[in-house]
Amino acid sequence: MDCVLPLLSGGGGWLIDLSQILTLKHIYLTRGKGARWRGVARLSRRRMARYGWGRRILQAGQGYGCASVDPRGSGLSTQRNAVARAFVAAMQAGGVGAHIANLDTAVELLDWGGHALPVTINTGARQHCFVTSPRVGYVDYVRHELAHFPNPALVPLLRPVVAGVAGLLRLAGSERIVHVNNWMMSTNLPAPLDPALTAAQTRALIARFPTHLLAMRSLTRANNAALMDALQAAGWVLLPARQIFTVDDVARDSLTRRDAKNDDRLWRESAFAYDELTAVSADDAARIAHLYDLLYLRKYSRLNPVYTPRFIAMSAQIGMIRYLVLRDGDGVIQGFGGMHSFDGHATMPLIGYDTGADRKLGLYRLVCHMGALYAARHGLRFNMSSGAGSFKLTRGARPAIEYTAYYLRHLPLRRRLPFGLLRGVADRVGVPLLERYQL
Repeated sequence: MDCVLPLLSGGGGWLIDLSQILTLKHIYLTRGKGARWRGVARLSRRRMARYGWGRRILQAGQGYGCASVDPRGSGLSTQRNAVARAFVAAMQAGGVGAHIANLDTAVELLDWGGHALPVTINTGARQHCFVTSPRVGYVDYVRHELAHFPNPALVPLLRPVVAGVAGLLRLAGSERIVHVNNWMMSTNLPAPLDPALTAAQTRALIARFPTHLLAMRSLTRANNAALMDALQAAGWVLLPARQIFTVDDVARDSLTRRDAKNDDRLWRESAFAYDELTAVSADDAARIAHLYDLLYLRKYSRLNPVYTPRFIAMSAQIGMIRYLVLRDGDGVIQGFGGMHSFDGHATMPLIGYDTGADRKLGLYRLVCHMGALYAARHGLRFNMSSGAGSFKLTRGARPAIEYTAYYLRHLPLRRRLPFGLLRGVADRVGVPLLERYQL
């Protein structure tokens, strides 16, 4: 595995990838221009005392622990299981609402053939975040997005369809639901689950939750074909949820594209400094949460998870998310990407930047590009999630329909029937619109 050495004794350290230590290729965004290198050197001297940069170098494996930062993993991922257990323990100890302010759910741990999976349990109360609620995802969020739909002429026709979906989900009691492998983020990375255990796991879940709908999000044919087939064979229903964009080999398929090369030129000429945080200070956690709020909540929708500074600090501490940040000349974070990676897969479910900054700075492009560079450097398949389809397509991403699997055979007929109709609406209306408009 690649090992990185934090160069700070406090929270929020510069990280140097040993494979790049001679060239410093990925440490500063200003490499290759002498004047800008001199500017960075002045910044380092000026901020040395404040941040403790370079005070000491921790020995490999000491303090932060190199074993916890390998993003690739292999086989039965010990790292993934340890993170899952720490994540569930933190949520149970501190309360979900203290970490994700608009989420009301209970959390447990499920063992699937040696793989530890977070499970969320909703008891029927109205939800306000899509990561645990089909109603928010299929109804509330869609209603919000209709205001920005690329073909306004279709909006009057789609509103009654969405109203009908709302009625179906209400009849199905969709807020009484258990989600398996739910990390409470927009994308749950695939776990190498044994499909042969699907029927037994389903029976165990039914026995544990006899009145709950069962669900598993973030399934794609590219990553979960065998599991999806096993789920269907066991009686689960697959509903399309959204269109995502993925890159299997970032170095080959993305960084060679014209738009990605333009992003790299902006990256090299930028005055921001790049930082990878293994630990997050209280000030940085508050700043990251604020930048996320500016983009995902104020600009997009408050139906997205409302992550608190406590979540930011916790997710970094347990090795669940590596925060990649861009600092200005005063050391203040102006953009960030939260990189979540397991078993050769990566996604950036949390990003943010100062939305009031000059657009010429290209903060959104820089944040996306540093995520692509990270994925390329570590050989990770990169799930770029949904939205901004044209932006991602021109950078080599391929579209794919993501599914949620639902199990409801154990429920009364009145709760099962609506899902048959909902599947018809999703297949005949939802998927064609997603593909036609690259949503």
